Amino acid sequence: MQRQAANRRRFLKSAAVLGALGSHPAYGQQPQSEFAPKYGDGVKRLWKVGLTLAAPTGFCANIYFTANVPANWKSEQVVKVSNEQFTRHVGQYKYRDGLYGLKQMQVFMPQVPARHTAMAHVTFEVERKTVTAPPNKKALSLTPNLPRDVRFFLGMSPLIENRNALLLKKANDITDTAENDWGRVECIYDWIRENITYQNGPRQGALATFRSGFGEKEDLTSLFVALCRNLKIPARTVWVPEHNYAEFYLQAPDGKGYWFPCELSGQRAFGEMNDNRPMLLRGDNFKVPEKPEPQRYVAEHLKVKGGSKPQVRFIREYVQA
Repeated sequence: MQRQAANRRRFLKSAAVLGALGSHPAYGQQPQSEFAPKYGDGVKRLWKVGLTLAAPTGFCANIYFTANVPANWKSEQVVKVSNEQFTRHVGQYKYRDGLYGLKQMQVFMPQVPARHTAMAHVTFEVERKTVTAPPNKKALSLTPNLPRDVRFFLGMSPLIENRNALLLKKANDITDTAENDWGRVECIYDWIRENITYQNGPRQGALATFRSGFGEKEDLTSLFVALCRNLKIPARTVWVPEHNYAEFYLQAPDGKGYWFPCELSGQRAFGEMNDNRPMLLRGDNFKVPEKPEPQRYVAEHLKVKGGSKPQVRFIREYVQA
């Protein structure tokens, strides 16, 4: 039942592929600098995203679906479209770029007849590079002249309190003996790993995690981001399949800035990252037209305006080459 997209959709399809191959700047990262993170050989994995929709009892009409897809990040991640599977029900598909590297696929289906199954699957080849800390960490610092797109990551995010007296006091106490800005961030990192217990359970946010002394992996990341932001150090969440970690931002003496990763749960990894899972999103405060409130993570969205209730399966999985 699968076939190539119709001619009337090929232009949009080609434009979408070109958009998917475009790069997002990594805030001036230059691997040759002694202050920049170093990127190693990448690992290529195939990551499939999409929707399977069945109409078992009656037709479904005016179907609209969105999902985040991995984007290119200079030096860190290279993304190519590997395969596309669309049934004839797909009337149009394209990609939408949002702020701070957000990329979403959009799928439109005019109608799926009764007892038909529609499919819109895209497989991406994602080459994710390893990251190691720079040789010169002590000279990294922060200046008042932060780029606008970096200052955004000092602001408020859902469940991340960026201006809280309790968190600010603790952040100052934790970092009181640090000799430089890299050391300040590392003090925050080590304090969380030594004093906040990783525990599965409902998500509670940065402040509640600090007060309770425990939290799940997303909470540990949120607390790190919140403590950094309370000290005016830009930080953000990075989302990979079934996991997340944090990044913080510091500048070289010439003012060029770099993002550095750190893993709050599991094996210690500060300023480095060997995780080869695709980066899906970088940030924790996204705005999309389908949602009235800011989103920590941009999940799949499906709307069916007419007909019967469908059976739906969202696709987000690794596939074999």
